Amino acid sequence: MNQVSIQNEIDGLKETLTLEQQYLLAGRARETLSLAQAKLSAMDALEAAFGSLDPSVVPGAYQSDMMDIVSMAKENAVHFEAIQNGLRRAIQRLESQHANAYVGSYTQTGGKVAFTEVTGQFLKKA
Repeated sequence: MNQVSIQNEIDGLKETLTLEQQYLLAGRARETLSLAQAKLSAMDALEAAFGSLDPSVVPGAYQSDMMDIVSMAKENAVHFEAIQNGLRRAIQRLESQHANAYVGSYTQTGGKVAFTEVTGQFLKKA
């Protein structure tokens, strides 16, 4: 791989990571999936060119660019993790609302029936 194609791969990967960051900051995590193939192919090409993606192994002319890429990828991973945590928390809040909800029916002893214990076998009052 020549220097021009290496630099094109690096520039393309940086653009992809920048776009990914914009998607993540906008809360559009689903759109980041469309960028996965472009990232993987660029990383494979760079790994083939350098023998490794470790910035210390990369030739000096590209070390700064590779360190930028590693930094951007780590930052994007933090943003993605934040989105995942937010979704988990929202799911937990929804689940806890159902756990505290009652269906308006009572047991034979007069206790309320929790929404999570509904079996679908309630009878209407006449």
